[in-house]
Amino acid sequence: MQQQDDLDPAVRRFIESAVDRGQVWGLLDEEGWALTPAADDETVMVLPLWSDEDDASAAATDAWSDYRTESIAVDELLEHWLPGLEADGHRVGLDWTPDLEGVEVPPLELQLDLETAISALDPDPD
Repeated sequence: MQQQDDLDPAVRRFIESAVDRGQVWGLLDEEGWALTPAADDETVMVLPLWSDEDDASAAATDAWSDYRTESIAVDELLEHWLPGLEADGHRVGLDWTPDLEGVEVPPLELQLDLETAISALDPDPD
């Protein structure tokens, strides 16, 4: 697990915004969530997520023009989505540009970093 200060700036911004807002956004259509091959391995799929709905909406172009933004609560992301993505061998794309460029991270790494950020806000859960 990385210290929050050691995180890539793009990852840190995503985490801070996601924790602050309590949700993230993906792109969804009738057939499911938008996925794309990883930049370095086309056999690995990436689920792009955004910490801002407008940024997610900006990526709904070209092949994803029929997709709509859909929110995912951070609690749901931590409890179900990230473990499922890890089990499926996928990665998570964070706050990609409309050209679909940005950081890709392993789901459990993102989960640990999110949990660390949440714990820092409430160091004594009792």
